[in-house]
Amino acid sequence: MDYEKQIDRIAAFIKSGEKSEQQCMLGAEFEHIIVKKDSFETVNYYEENGIENILKKLASKGYKPKYEGQYVVGLEGENDAITLEPGGQFEISIEPCSTIKQIEGYYLDFLKKITPILEEQDQLLMAIGYHPKTSIKDIPFNPKERYKYMAQYLGTKGEYAHNMMKGTASLQVVIDYKDQEDFKKKFKVANFLSPLFHLITDNAPVFEGEIYENHSIRSVIWENTDSERSGIVPGSIEKDFGYREYAEYVLNTPPILVVREGEFIGTGDKKAKDLIDVNSTTDEEIDHILSMVFPDVRVRQYMEIRMGDILPYPLSFGYIALIKGIFYNDVALKYLYEMAKDSEEQQVVQAKSNMVKKGFLGTFKCKHIRDFIPILFDLARKGLNEEEKLYLKSLEELIFKYQNPAIASKKNIEEIGLEALKWCSVNQYGKENAHGPCR
Repeated sequence: MDYEKQIDRIAAFIKSGEKSEQQCMLGAEFEHIIVKKDSFETVNYYEENGIENILKKLASKGYKPKYEGQYVVGLEGENDAITLEPGGQFEISIEPCSTIKQIEGYYLDFLKKITPILEEQDQLLMAIGYHPKTSIKDIPFNPKERYKYMAQYLGTKGEYAHNMMKGTASLQVVIDYKDQEDFKKKFKVANFLSPLFHLITDNAPVFEGEIYENHSIRSVIWENTDSERSGIVPGSIEKDFGYREYAEYVLNTPPILVVREGEFIGTGDKKAKDLIDVNSTTDEEIDHILSMVFPDVRVRQYMEIRMGDILPYPLSFGYIALIKGIFYNDVALKYLYEMAKDSEEQQVVQAKSNMVKKGFLGTFKCKHIRDFIPILFDLARKGLNEEEKLYLKSLEELIFKYQNPAIASKKNIEEIGLEALKWCSVNQYGKENAHGPCR
């Protein structure tokens, strides 16, 4: 197989995602964990009133069910899609939007559809980064075939691989790039800011039934999932990193499985470069291979910023506003790009490790994190209009107290137990007369 042509093929696919400045939009994926209201135990796919039952009931509210064999595994809506993560985490993916308010509208509409179902079943839709009570070993994988291959493969790679698959719930923000130069800036800055995004969004106060004493278990889990496909993309900080460099990263990583004529085929430790035939591999197959690496920042025909735990509303929209204010603001992007260019990958990796141990007292670019974060929010604010700044404010008020959702929850859990986590339930925003505080 011609390696140079393989690089060209993937680089061309990434390039095909370029948008004009007017076409650049935001997308978001919100993952949730559904629990029983009285016990906070996780609701799994197969049980009575479980995840499949919820999907079936939700299908009658304007969604088209997607099946794998006899099982309902997802729903397609007009402006959103419902998919399942391996442990039954309930994800809503919202189509690219031109404004944060549009994303908010679709998200609140989803909550209004699902909340009556969950209320009837005495369940909570939790915006929380990890299961509050149930252990990973007691949560079955949902019946999607690809997860069988992934579970078997990743289980040999890192001690927390199955915790990643079945335990984590994230808020991923999707951004566009205008051309390769814009891509290079956004990709480098996003990787550079990885430790800060992990800390700002830390919303996993409990890990395997115990209060987690450090910060951002999400970061730790990903570092112990599969070093070949997780964390900061090698070279992204120090190199002039564009389409071809990302293509090489993907080509030298095993994709675990590939899609051939609609069927999944396990590929073990074979790397993507051993599997791609540039003359016959389709765009769909290329997109799948790109989806099988899991770095902090992932590229397909758009860029996914993947460091965030899911946050309770409206903090979730504060984080989306932060991303927009940084990456769609030329002044902020240029400032942070120049700072990132003067950094080394090991410095960012060390900052991430330091953040896990010390939180806001950790160091980043020779500053305490707590001193750097106000700079980040100030840069973002300059890239937002007045309405968007209101979204940012919800998160800013918490972070400027040197807290994040996990820190806030830990203090309350120690006092009153898991009941303290009810503030992470988003059921209330789906009730008939509830209005989001961002509105």
